[in-house]
Amino acid sequence: MSLASLLCDAASRVPNKPALYIKDRVFTYAELDGEAQRLARRLVACGAKPGDRVALHMQNGAEIAIAYFACFLAGAIAVPINARMKGPEIEYMLEHSGSSIYVGQKGVALEEINSRLPCIRQLFLDHLKLEDRLNVLSAITLPPVQEDDPAVILYTSGSTARPKGVVHSHRSLLNAARGLWIESDDVIMIVMSMAHSVALAMLLAGTAAGATSVVVRQFEADPVLDAIACCRATYMIGMPIMYRALTAAQAVQPRDITSMRLWLASGDTTPSALQSNFSRHVGLPLHEIFGATETGVIAANWDCGAKQVGSFGRVALGVDLAVIDANGDPVSFGTKGEMIVRSPANMIGYWNDPIATAAALVNGWFYTGDLVSQDPDGHLWFRGRKREIIVRGGANVSPQEVEEIFYQHGVVREAGVVGAIDPIWGERVVAFVSRQPGQAVTSEELIAFVAKRLAAYKVPKEVVFLEDLPKSAAGKVNRRALRERYAAADRPVEQA
Repeated sequence: MSLASLLCDAASRVPNKPALYIKDRVFTYAELDGEAQRLARRLVACGAKPGDRVALHMQNGAEIAIAYFACFLAGAIAVPINARMKGPEIEYMLEHSGSSIYVGQKGVALEEINSRLPCIRQLFLDHLKLEDRLNVLSAITLPPVQEDDPAVILYTSGSTARPKGVVHSHRSLLNAARGLWIESDDVIMIVMSMAHSVALAMLLAGTAAGATSVVVRQFEADPVLDAIACCRATYMIGMPIMYRALTAAQAVQPRDITSMRLWLASGDTTPSALQSNFSRHVGLPLHEIFGATETGVIAANWDCGAKQVGSFGRVALGVDLAVIDANGDPVSFGTKGEMIVRSPANMIGYWNDPIATAAALVNGWFYTGDLVSQDPDGHLWFRGRKREIIVRGGANVSPQEVEEIFYQHGVVREAGVVGAIDPIWGERVVAFVSRQPGQAVTSEELIAFVAKRLAAYKVPKEVVFLEDLPKSAAGKVNRRALRERYAAADRPVEQA
């Protein structure tokens, strides 16, 4: 089955059921399908051919949902661009993907694209104002689309290198959506950017099930809680930083959010202190799921009452997983190694990058670059990333492990841990921290707090306080930016 028929099938089953809630606007499945069909024919009329890349530069809302389905129907490859991206980042994605059509919207569109990137054949600042060409649209036949055709190029956040374009076929993207356990009577909260894999998979999973999605244009804790209460939402996936905000807002002003059946955290490690605090104020557990843009959901920490605090769960149904050493051999239980994954949701490759594709996909296995260990019961424990590991005197330090300790301190709002060059030890551990509003703590106090909980070689030698930590477009703390900031400074703002 290709994604081209996904929305049409839902519209034939439940035509009058709400598909999307966006502020005070409701789109039924029949309306959403009609809009997608019209935009698909407009794209074809404007020159889009099967395999052409169509850039979608929009905020969350009906527009980007319609544009996705229009691309699938037209046989084009959607190239979503996060609305938070800046000009040079956008131009890189457009050039690298070879996009020939750019679909934007007011307040978001990069208006100088036409003059600076002549490869863009059309520039639509608002897809709702595309030329109707009603006299030709009815005569346009949409092309046949196969399930193994490329459907989307999702660019990674680029926290460690230039962004890579993850290519998914219609088949692999639909399999990624099926791994989200969404049911027909669910009301889904889409609070993350639909330019990224998780929110896109939620949209597709909801459509496949005939569920209803509540789309939030921009995350703010109070409006999200209000929407959950008003729409009787049942399902949400969010970033840990979002759940910190939701917990604080619910503690100040409790809402009736008892309709929720599943709260899932993804995209970054979820500190145990956050999980405990969330459960106390919300009344339900916060479950961690683990996945990648390249392969969808890999593991979940919520099934069959088998939740283990600190673990990111056990391998998801239909996914094969192995933990290997540097020689490619399986490691014993409790030993750290690289996680590799074989799944029907695995990407088909990186766009225009055969070398990176060959390194990441070997005999059907995706090499994640994530370091994990596994216990005899199958629970997985995150131990860092190969490229982010800090090596101090020959000992490896996981930034995430150190950050987990910082988050246990009540004054710490955000934490980012990086390695800095050290002439004796090779690298030393440096922590960047933002404090809760109105709260005070010294670097000495924080270092002492960590020193009580971690081996000495893992303890930061410096703590730099910032009002806010830099984020990637996906909302994660940007460790690369922190390293660059530290290297460029003559002296940290504050250190022990």
